[in-house]
Amino acid sequence: PPTEFDYIRKDAKGNPVETEHHTPMSFLKKYGDENLLSNYVMVMNDPTREYYKCYEIDYDRHRYDGKNWTYVNLPVEEIKEMAIASLKDSTMMYFSCDVGKFLNSERGLLDVKNYDYGSLMGTTFGMDKKQRIQTFSSGSSHAMTLMAVDLDKDGKPVKWMVENSWGAASGYRGHLIMTDEWFDEYMFRLVLETKYVPAKVMDLFKQKPVRLPAWDPMFAEEL
Repeated sequence: PPTEFDYIRKDAKGNPVETEHHTPMSFLKKYGDENLLSNYVMVMNDPTREYYKCYEIDYDRHRYDGKNWTYVNLPVEEIKEMAIASLKDSTMMYFSCDVGKFLNSERGLLDVKNYDYGSLMGTTFGMDKKQRIQTFSSGSSHAMTLMAVDLDKDGKPVKWMVENSWGAASGYRGHLIMTDEWFDEYMFRLVLETKYVPAKVMDLFKQKPVRLPAWDPMFAEEL
């Protein structure tokens, strides 16, 4: 890894306006979080597993310390509350979902009403989120940055927006917008700063994690 580097800030036209010389630690101190290793937790919505339990997945590990990922499994509505609190404080989050489901990539829209597969195929698709996971027909396939939420007059989410990594020509200027109904069905994981996580959830991380095998359906599709 580099021991020092130049960080060049550019204007909207791509012209350099400022250059700073940094070591990795000086860059982290100025622009990042010095408590990076302890200030974040992962929460999951996996209806195939018991809620309010801590889990770890074998061989899905942090590169910096070699430990398996640990997470707390929660109902989706509780995850939404934490996500909204983070976004209201202008803090974006790591977010993973099954991005290929009902995706209109030209519009940049994820909506369960995008396509009427039932009429096309002459059948019904009756599996719920739990059954889709268990049959490997859905799982966490892609990570993006959750960056915005649209709330109604009662403070309930209507739609969400993520920043993707497929380039500015993809989706809506490099972003995807998802309906709240799509979020319920195909959102799986968030990584949050601990200050947005209720104490009762933080206490769940003190449990001895239930260890899941590397081939668990929830992680087998991860990219």
